[in-house]
Amino acid sequence: MFSIIPAQLRRQSMPRLVIAVIAGFAGALCSAEIARLIGQVAAGQIETRGLVIVFFAVCAAQLLFRTSSQIIVLDFGQQVICSLRIELCRKILRTPYKKLQSLGKPRLLAILTTDINTFAQASQMLPLAFGNVVLIVVCLVYMAWLSWQAFACFFVFLVVGGAIYHGIERWPLREMQAVRDQLDVIFRHFRSLLEGTRELQLNDARARYFTEHVVHSTAHAFRRSFTRAMLIYSLVANAGGMLFYVAIGLILLVVPHWFPQSHGVLVTLTLLLLFLIHPVSEVMTILPILRQASIALQRIRILDAELTQQADDDGHGSADDPFGAAVEGVPLIRFSAVSHRYPGLTEDHPFTLGPIDLSIRQGEVVYLIGGNGSGKTTLAMLLLGLYEPEQGHVELNGVKVERDNLAHYRERFSAVFADFHLFDEVLCEDQSQIAKQAAQYLHKLELDHKVSMKGNRFSTVNLSSGQRKRMALIASYLEDRPIYLFDEWAADQDPVFRRVFYTQLIPELKRKGKTVIVISHDDAYFECADRLVQVANGRLIDVSSEALKEGLFAGRSGSAVAE
Repeated sequence: MFSIIPAQLRRQSMPRLVIAVIAGFAGALCSAEIARLIGQVAAGQIETRGLVIVFFAVCAAQLLFRTSSQIIVLDFGQQVICSLRIELCRKILRTPYKKLQSLGKPRLLAILTTDINTFAQASQMLPLAFGNVVLIVVCLVYMAWLSWQAFACFFVFLVVGGAIYHGIERWPLREMQAVRDQLDVIFRHFRSLLEGTRELQLNDARARYFTEHVVHSTAHAFRRSFTRAMLIYSLVANAGGMLFYVAIGLILLVVPHWFPQSHGVLVTLTLLLLFLIHPVSEVMTILPILRQASIALQRIRILDAELTQQADDDGHGSADDPFGAAVEGVPLIRFSAVSHRYPGLTEDHPFTLGPIDLSIRQGEVVYLIGGNGSGKTTLAMLLLGLYEPEQGHVELNGVKVERDNLAHYRERFSAVFADFHLFDEVLCEDQSQIAKQAAQYLHKLELDHKVSMKGNRFSTVNLSSGQRKRMALIASYLEDRPIYLFDEWAADQDPVFRRVFYTQLIPELKRKGKTVIVISHDDAYFECADRLVQVANGRLIDVSSEALKEGLFAGRSGSAVAE
């Protein structure tokens, strides 16, 4: 656990944790003193007159010490979870996008939600477990002080019981590992359910098969594994409680024959064991939760190690921009023999884009065209710096893009992807002009009757797909970056807004000196581009002359280019 706790948090929390340990021991001593007083009163070994004040004072002290210890440990656990969530978020954002794609959304979501929540639940139980363990230890020490013979017998009893428990626990532990593996599968099925609702509702047979075979089998496998694990834990916990009664019988019926004890000591030992039943039962109940948390923590640590290994040292946070302003006569972006491989349907036939030589000038409007699967999206990811070239290199303003300046390169871009995510607020610290600018764009894109700004938050994002894409365009405008990339933005728009996009919005960006890259199939508007770049089977065909453009329009998409 401590390996994933930030060093600064460990240093800051160490004094408080020491106080928590001391308070825990003090509370346990008070509990043991309460048990001792009760035992001595029951055995008639102490005068009760004047004991009331002492007894209730010890009870109050026990409440104060145990509560203080639990609050400190609980607060520390929540600090760990909070820092873990924030740190994982940071590492995910600094992990190469291609690596995140290989990890998969279901696995990441399972760890970010279920595993961290399981760990959080266990952290809430840790103060209780810690207090009970300390109480048990102190009571055992008191038992040894009362009668070392009885303690020795009971200790042997505990060791044998612990060994049996450790051996039996291997079975439920394997089941809990299987439960956690099946959780990733369940998350994958639920994602398919939510993203494929339309397809399933159109075909009742497919929907029934998905529910009764795909989800049903995984859900029942999860139920069986979890039930088996909890059944064994339940049997062990109940057997542990029964063992205490067996121990009481041994101390009352067997130990006196071997090692004679006074009546008062036997009464005190019996009451002490009865007193221990509750904390031991609580510890046994908490153990399955802690085991689930240990499995969750293992998954979190594996992910944390993978993200740490893959995290880009990309110059994030560096104040100095290595690229500077545009240089006259130097392309804004230059690809030099850039190649990138992407997994295909089989490992033997991966898709390769390139080698690509491409230059884009400042203020140019470039359309990327081509058929589905031609490599347009992969090229766009390379342009944005989300994929890295496996061969060749990229330059911005004549400066080579490398790992240590990649963050500054990405800062030049704003993009609206085909599968974009629409945030419900403008993610910007400088909000002084946001509301005014957003209101202007909402009016311009005819969304002001649907959406308004509340601070930096949109009043709603529950809109049609075309309206949501216009909202994404507004968010992109508000970023005010020098380079814009739009991936099939007009695909969800009606004919009016499609024309507005190509004939008004893009030219406005160009007049502002912005460079615009558009992935498009709208051949009716290809003439609006300064340059067409066709992607075909991972290769580029630069269509820059007016003659080729005219030929392309006459042939309606691609035939003239292919020649």
